[in-house]
Amino acid sequence: MLKKLKFFLKLYLYKTQGLLGLKRCDIMSIINDYYRNDFRKLEKKDIAIILPHCLISKKCPAKFSKSDGILCNKCNLCGCGEIYAIAEQKGYQFYISPSVGFTKRLARRKNLRGVIGVACDYEIERGISSEKIRGTGVKIAGNSIKTQGIRLHVYDCINNNVDWDKIIELM
Repeated sequence: MLKKLKFFLKLYLYKTQGLLGLKRCDIMSIINDYYRNDFRKLEKKDIAIILPHCLISKKCPAKFSKSDGILCNKCNLCGCGEIYAIAEQKGYQFYISPSVGFTKRLARRKNLRGVIGVACDYEIERGISSEKIRGTGVKIAGNSIKTQGIRLHVYDCINNNVDWDKIIELM
């Protein structure tokens, strides 16, 4: 109960800091810490690694699927292929999403119970303000999803970068 109270207090503090224009705390580490134990109990087949489109190379030859997003072909022009190969080997689902809306629909269609996601501060903020964060998980499209997240290095929709090792560590 105390853990839950601290979590929601930190979440409230994060939102208040934003309203007041103050430097915000690292919300991803707070969310990761809170859901970590429950996340680790999930079966890997019920968890998806979801990367944003901004991590793919400008020269990426991948095709787009309306149901599964950008279909990585492991071309080695960016780090997505390596993450895809590791995710596949470990039994995770893997997707590259073109948008937050697509990610929400994907979570519903695939009946995900857990997500290792990557996002920029802007998308994190949009997600926090549009979705209900509960003690049992983040409520996305009616599903309660345990999340683990990594922040992108910058807010840029083209040729972005992330701590690829951190993604592997979370897997």
